[in-house]
Amino acid sequence: MSNSKHFQSKARELARSGKFYGWPPIAFVLQFEDGFEEAREWLHRPETREKLDRLCQQARHRISSSRHEAA
Repeated sequence: MSNSKHFQSKARELARSGKFYGWPPIAFVLQFEDGFEEAREWLHRPETREKLDRLCQQARHRISSSRHEAA
């Protein structure tokens, strides 16, 4: 897997984790990853931001729903 593809996969993995509220904190974490310079343009595209924000929102909703069902 190329560095760029690995970086994109890592970004989606972080978004799906439910630990992030949106794109900004993911971008912060990823700036310390290998391949950041190569993938910077991809990470800052509006469609990438929207996709990561949406994945974060879905993950956090799923986790929140799970907690409510367990209570």
